[in-house]
Amino acid sequence: MSVLAERFDVLRDVLEDAERVVVTGHARADGDAVGAVAALRRYCELEGKDVVALLNEPLSPRYTFMTFERKYEIYDPARHDEVVAAADVIIMCDLAAPERLGRIAPAFDASPAKKICIDHHPWAGTADGPVDINLIDADATATGRIVWDYIQHVEGRVDREIAESVFVSLCTDTGWFRYPNTDASVLKLAAELAQHHLDLPAMHRAIYQCHSAGVLRLLGHVTRSMNEECDGRFVWTTVRREFLRDLEVEHFDVDPILDVLRAGGKVRAVALFTELDDGGFAVSLRSYGDPDVNGIARLFGGGGHTYAAGLTLGPEHAQTQMAELIDTVRRGVRAMAHV
Repeated sequence: MSVLAERFDVLRDVLEDAERVVVTGHARADGDAVGAVAALRRYCELEGKDVVALLNEPLSPRYTFMTFERKYEIYDPARHDEVVAAADVIIMCDLAAPERLGRIAPAFDASPAKKICIDHHPWAGTADGPVDINLIDADATATGRIVWDYIQHVEGRVDREIAESVFVSLCTDTGWFRYPNTDASVLKLAAELAQHHLDLPAMHRAIYQCHSAGVLRLLGHVTRSMNEECDGRFVWTTVRREFLRDLEVEHFDVDPILDVLRAGGKVRAVALFTELDDGGFAVSLRSYGDPDVNGIARLFGGGGHTYAAGLTLGPEHAQTQMAELIDTVRRGVRAMAHV
């Protein structure tokens, strides 16, 4: 039985009374956010709800094979603020900080709807979560896994679309079952989901092996320009806007880059700095547990997991904070080398 069983009952009661539901995830949605939103949207649809799934940006090309590709809407204030305001329930997936909703955040905050948080990132607040009802389990493999457990708990209907969506959450947050959060229960669930006629080789190729020529050149650039420190145990690099323009790369996912950077035999921690349009940086951190990159990210206003975390550096102090962050990771890597 899930540790969230009692809260699943509360969510079931709330959704039974709701007619209009909005489901959303964090800005720059990754596979887990996309999968969780997609699965929950389809569940609500099967339950007869008037449900709208909102994302800040178009789906990454990695996920356009999904049935969900035809089922979500890109948030437009002129079209959707009234939808959000009129919702009975708003569910945010894969985040416990409403500000990470991006452009949707103001409409979310202003809406009188009952607000639900479903997430597997560690929650550091004093309350049990950031909104009215919080389903947060830091031990869950993925947020999509929590959505699956909820559907199972309430004996909801499951079709191929839900199975596909949950599988995307599961496989991306485990690195296609390579990360330390992969255990027997994860593999058992993956096998159960695959029985819904999922084409696993095609899914793997779409998610991990369908890069544009520009992104392939970008991979070469980041390996040539990477910085090695701590005898190769810490690697970091920066992706500048002008270089993306030169390569005609408009959108890219950080995971393939991070996978290349941490492929070195000595590497224990990786930092990727992606320059934003305003001059700030989106920062992605990865490690093998030592150091705890979630703890490091929280020092700079971000968060995540022990092995994977992220944050944003504002343009005003980006260079200073970048240097401080690099030094913090460097010290963490050196400290673990002496344990």
